[in-house]
Amino acid sequence: MVPEMDMKLSNATTIDPNIDTNNYVGLDPQLENATIHGAVHDNWNTIEFPDRVKYQYMVWAVMLVALLAVRFLHNSYMAISLVYGRPRQPVLWLNIVQTIIGTAAAILGILRGVVPWYVSCDIVNHCSQLAITVGTPSIVGILFTKAYYGTNRSSIVLGIGILAIMMTFAVGIASIWAMQAFQYGSGRCALGLNSSWILAKFSIDMTSNISLTGSFLYAMWVQCRSKGRHVFWLLFQDGLIYGFGVAVSNVTAACVSQTVETLSKWHSHIYGIDYCIVSTLICWQLWQVRTRRHRKSRPDTADGNGNASPQEGHRLSLLRASSRACESSNLCLISVPE
Repeated sequence: MVPEMDMKLSNATTIDPNIDTNNYVGLDPQLENATIHGAVHDNWNTIEFPDRVKYQYMVWAVMLVALLAVRFLHNSYMAISLVYGRPRQPVLWLNIVQTIIGTAAAILGILRGVVPWYVSCDIVNHCSQLAITVGTPSIVGILFTKAYYGTNRSSIVLGIGILAIMMTFAVGIASIWAMQAFQYGSGRCALGLNSSWILAKFSIDMTSNISLTGSFLYAMWVQCRSKGRHVFWLLFQDGLIYGFGVAVSNVTAACVSQTVETLSKWHSHIYGIDYCIVSTLICWQLWQVRTRRHRKSRPDTADGNGNASPQEGHRLSLLRASSRACESSNLCLISVPE
């Protein structure tokens, strides 16, 4: 039975003496009855709001997470649809992993704000750590897989990609100790981020995205040189523009979290928005590749009996051969003579 809501407004600003807030970024400078390891609320009478501004802040935070949850749910639908009928492609399963993790994190964030007697701040914190440790490396792996096949299996791009994945995973593992869940007297959760970890993540994000951008530029150069593709085709028809969009989103989020002091209380939301944008771009790119492949596999020229013409049959045979060459990735740049 859910207890009756009896929210108290108070001016309490005491801080648990066991909390050293100097090592964490993203906390309210005027912590109201802050405690570490937020527990599940079993009584609304224990919830306190120092003022209406704090309550409004919590409402806006829940609404933002709700919007992210809607987008993640749609991304999960797209990811599951993509893997249907092609279960042997690891990249598509990585895409499912990153979308499911994002969906779970967003839903838990909503539940904590709406029904805090079911979800604790620690659970929200652990799910956020899972997104950074597993979800983000999965996204990096998908992007570098595309760059790897786009450069005709360049060993240099492969090495850079493996290094980027390992560094991203290491930052995620470090988040287990760098991220701490705090609970205010209002029941609102705050994820305190260690300042050193933020700097390390900023450095890794910048390095990874510069490497990723360079790999995509190299892939464009290889495709333009060897297959005569125009830059416009590579960016929009093959979806490389989404890869550059991922880099822009990552760099923007890293710069904002590192430089804009007024948004320090929104660090976890900034990283969540960045994760959602990147997840969406990845799904769009994979969806576009599948749509283009299906469109090209349909014969549009036939003889009087409904059979494909010799020219069309030759084109389709080339398409199948090219598709088989990159069957394991679903991401390589397919070039079929017109």
